[in-house]
Amino acid sequence: MSGPCCLDPGAKQTHQARGHVEQIGGINTYKTGQGKSAIVIFTDVFGYSFINIQKVADSFAEGVQATVLIPDLFNEDCIDPNTPNLREKMMSILTPWLEKHPVTDACTTGEKFITTIKEQYQSIQVIGTCYGAKIVIHLLAHPQFSSIIKAGVAAHPSFLVKEEATQIKRPILFLCAETDQSFTSDLRQTFEKELSSNGLGTFIEYPGTQHGFLVRPHGSADVSQQRDKAVQDAIQFLKKNL
Repeated sequence: MSGPCCLDPGAKQTHQARGHVEQIGGINTYKTGQGKSAIVIFTDVFGYSFINIQKVADSFAEGVQATVLIPDLFNEDCIDPNTPNLREKMMSILTPWLEKHPVTDACTTGEKFITTIKEQYQSIQVIGTCYGAKIVIHLLAHPQFSSIIKAGVAAHPSFLVKEEATQIKRPILFLCAETDQSFTSDLRQTFEKELSSNGLGTFIEYPGTQHGFLVRPHGSADVSQQRDKAVQDAIQFLKKNL
């Protein structure tokens, strides 16, 4: 489900955020871009204000020419990526945090957020990384919200179960780490088999990467290159499904 990589902040990104924070439906939200279509990003445990995810959002806004929104899923109670020795403290930090912020609550927040914005944009697509990918799967499997959302992207997802593979109703791109203790090879094979047979799923694996690489890549040139490729792959998928 979750492991040390979920609390590995990776290499700190150098980036000047291009967007701003505003309240949407009572939720603090990072907003970037001015497109008529919306892309909603559901984050990992480091939350909407983490510069690494804002960098990803700015890339999507420019590449897709869309408005990108990152809602605060945790009411300003995300895990601080600057905590010393964060990986070593995983059990003492992550376990009680997840008790306060179960992914079921985040799925409800995701539903409310989509309901708030659905009349404001020509189309809506969703992206989730790690923890947030569970929300993407939930929405794409939901009878009501799958009729609103056109497509989704799941990057190195956590908390998925095999039964969800048969429930997804919209096109979805999986950005897969080569090494991932959360989206295991067995679990991934189940999703690939089902979603390849019905034509809804696309799966891309990025060599040399670990769980978390899209938002929290380590500093090697090879991993950074794979992260950049994943961003571009997601942009092309999102453009195709506008």
